[in-house]
Amino acid sequence: MKKTTAAGTITYAFTGKIQLAPEDLAEPLLDHDPKMIFVNSMSDLFHKDVPEEFIDDVFTVMELAHWHVFQVVTKRPERQAQYTQKRYADKAPPNNIWLATSTEDQAAYDERIPHLRNTKAAIRWLSVEPLLGPIDFGSMDGIDWVVVGGESGHNARPMAKAWATDIRDACKTAGAPFFFKQWGAFGEQGHKAKKIKHSGPATLDGVVHHEYPKR
Repeated sequence: MKKTTAAGTITYAFTGKIQLAPEDLAEPLLDHDPKMIFVNSMSDLFHKDVPEEFIDDVFTVMELAHWHVFQVVTKRPERQAQYTQKRYADKAPPNNIWLATSTEDQAAYDERIPHLRNTKAAIRWLSVEPLLGPIDFGSMDGIDWVVVGGESGHNARPMAKAWATDIRDACKTAGAPFFFKQWGAFGEQGHKAKKIKHSGPATLDGVVHHEYPKR
């Protein structure tokens, strides 16, 4: 995974070792300007090797910093569901913590969606990025938001336009907010770009889709 900064390009690779940063947990509490915070863009809070005590600390900070919106995405929604069922067993989950699972194709969706539906959260959403195949949602019960994007990077795989438009149409039919993030390394016509241009928000059929769920 790569990230471009003012100092150049930084390459990230998972070494198999989980590294925690408890010294950084209090940062949202010190920032009083409301923000939308993506908690783990390059990590997974519900990885099996993350201690539950650390997850407790993360959720405590998110609950205390109620003026921010926190977005959490996991590939392990079964642990997320178990954790939230226990944490919010006798109270409603706060409306500023939005919990998601990632899904890239039909097989991943079919495996993970039951666990997302069992997750106790004010907003449950799908991070469909990268989208690598068609997905038939069937019912959209328990899905409050869908974010779709193509894959980036040197070895990126293409995202067919029809896969994205089918999800857009399913969201429209169900009345679910739809956010189209990017085409990735391939454009709308399926051609790989030599260099990705950032001239503005990505469009799907000429339309920018930046819809959010209501808190």
